[in-house]
Amino acid sequence: MPPALASALAYNLLCQVALAVQQQNSPPPWVGEALAQVRDHYAEVYGVEELADTLMVTKSHLIRSFTAAMGLSPGRYLTLVRVENAKRLLLQQDYTLEVVASLCGFSGANYLCRVFRRETGQAPAAWRRQSTSGYRPATTLEEQVYL
Repeated sequence: MPPALASALAYNLLCQVALAVQQQNSPPPWVGEALAQVRDHYAEVYGVEELADTLMVTKSHLIRSFTAAMGLSPGRYLTLVRVENAKRLLLQQDYTLEVVASLCGFSGANYLCRVFRRETGQAPAAWRRQSTSGYRPATTLEEQVYL
């Protein structure tokens, strides 16, 4: 076999293997749909079980696949999106904590405060006082995930 033909065949085989590996590692299409659902409906999504029902997959399958594809669980992503949106709303001085909690999908102001403090290290009121001038909301998934 001529060396050029052997080289072309080897290259073709490597390209096919790379494509197969890439297809194996790509997340299911509904992972992107899960991201969009959380991003667009974070206040209405009650939790991971409801999200799984919406996507017509089991809760455990959603958690396993989402975590493998994104590096964090869907519940954690939902929390990060809610906290990021709470930050945006806290900049509106006329919104009470109860209103912010309701608009972000938290069950109440107490739960918002507990989660917000766990995620940011500050109470929402302290964050509001400190951040009214210099806060820039996260715009990408990477910024939301790695705050």
